[in-house]
Amino acid sequence: MSMYRPPSVRNFKLFIGELTAEAAAVHVSLLASQKCESINKNYWVQKSEEAGIKLEGVASEKIINSQTRFSLVSIYSGFDLFLEELELECKRFGFNWKSLEKVSPIEVLEKNFTKEPESKTRFRYETDAVNYFRILRNSVVHPSDENKKKAIDFYKSKKVSIEFIRNKYRMITAPNDPDSVTFHDIKFWCQFLLDYTEIIAGLLEPTESMIYATVPFGNWRKYGKNHEKLKRVAQNYIHSQYAYDLDKSAKIIEENYDPLA
Repeated sequence: MSMYRPPSVRNFKLFIGELTAEAAAVHVSLLASQKCESINKNYWVQKSEEAGIKLEGVASEKIINSQTRFSLVSIYSGFDLFLEELELECKRFGFNWKSLEKVSPIEVLEKNFTKEPESKTRFRYETDAVNYFRILRNSVVHPSDENKKKAIDFYKSKKVSIEFIRNKYRMITAPNDPDSVTFHDIKFWCQFLLDYTEIIAGLLEPTESMIYATVPFGNWRKYGKNHEKLKRVAQNYIHSQYAYDLDKSAKIIEENYDPLA
């Protein structure tokens, strides 16, 4: 099956790949520093002095906790940018975009879907998980008692959805409640959002004529009236830009190409 994957999906995938590698490297380093601390309680003071930095009152366990929470914030920030880029892509295609106020970003997207989810129940569970992640992120960035309570209450109220997601990904150690996040949450949210962004993009797939309208034939004037060459270049453009297979890309060109245009 030829799946639609616009640049926004690929950009998010690149971001998550780099973030996952960085978070794993930092986590492994901190686990090593924990072992050093068990031997030398002044480990961080000495290491910071070697680097010309004054650092006191730091412990690896606290840093691990902070690093986990801040990595989750970074993941959601990347997801938020994906949503913005996806909306811009839809508008460039010519979608009659419906904007809503005082609703979650996913609710705005749902109002603009061009397709129905394969399973509305499964999609609701997945969207509940995304909304929990958004509220969890808010409780880290804006750590008021009210926001922390909101995240905990939302997590408790969506037990069925969380359990569905946990079973789907065969995860026992994540996703966790706001007070218990670990490195496993980083791994979970990265994998989950990689899948979820593809689902969202697929539900906002433009028509084939919209796809064709984005082909930049003006960039290939050097081919003149060589229509076969133009069609091959256009086919490769659609294939690389939207991840359709070559057969689907060729079909879009053949059904829309006008040699007199």
